[in-house]
Amino acid sequence: MGRYPIPLDYTWDIQIPSFDVGQDRKLRLSSQLRLQQEVGERHFEQGGLGFEELMRHGLTFVITRTNSIIYRAPQLSQAVRLTTWHRSSKGVQFFRCYNFYDQDGKPLIESVSAFALVDPETHKILRPSVFSQYAVTQQPDRLNHCPDPGKLSLPKDLQDAGGHKVGWSDIDYNGHLNNAVYADIITDAMPKQMRTRDISGFSISFLNEALEGEEIRLKTGIQQHDREDTAWISGDHTRGRCFDACIRFHPQA
Repeated sequence: MGRYPIPLDYTWDIQIPSFDVGQDRKLRLSSQLRLQQEVGERHFEQGGLGFEELMRHGLTFVITRTNSIIYRAPQLSQAVRLTTWHRSSKGVQFFRCYNFYDQDGKPLIESVSAFALVDPETHKILRPSVFSQYAVTQQPDRLNHCPDPGKLSLPKDLQDAGGHKVGWSDIDYNGHLNNAVYADIITDAMPKQMRTRDISGFSISFLNEALEGEEIRLKTGIQQHDREDTAWISGDHTRGRCFDACIRFHPQA
């Protein structure tokens, strides 16, 4: 395991396809998270630490929180350069950074995700020391401009926004609702009047996994602070809180 040195970062040049954009021809939040998941796996594969290899050794990474700043959402057919690096660990969490650039090297998106290392059989969270035997260089001083994802404090006056029943197609290889699907759920649940607004960022805290057949009850609301509107979304199932999330919007002209 870890047959080759893992590079400090990994860069992936892509062109945004039609199936990754919405009606506004901009990259969907869920597609952004899928790209981040893929580029992170590609990075570790360079050193023989791909998903399947990790699973064979009783290890898997599970995302716990994510935060993004969106300067300009990538557009349909736009050429984009996506760079990622494994930054550091803190407590039981690992932090990975992502930067999306246009052809001129100008930033489009900056993002940070936190992960826990988990035993795929028992779902027990493992200490980062378990992973230290593999040659993955930490770069704690290599930051982008996106703050680390933290605990979200939701308003108390959120309103019922219906529900989402977790289907078979929502489930990933870990047996629960895939992290990218949460982004589709929160964009569907946000108030309709926000759909035409330009998104400046979003945060999701993944609190309690959701399984096939479970119903997630949704609540949402809007807050305004310094001309930046925020849509808040929470989801609960019978076992407790499933997720907290917010979508931030650029000020209207």
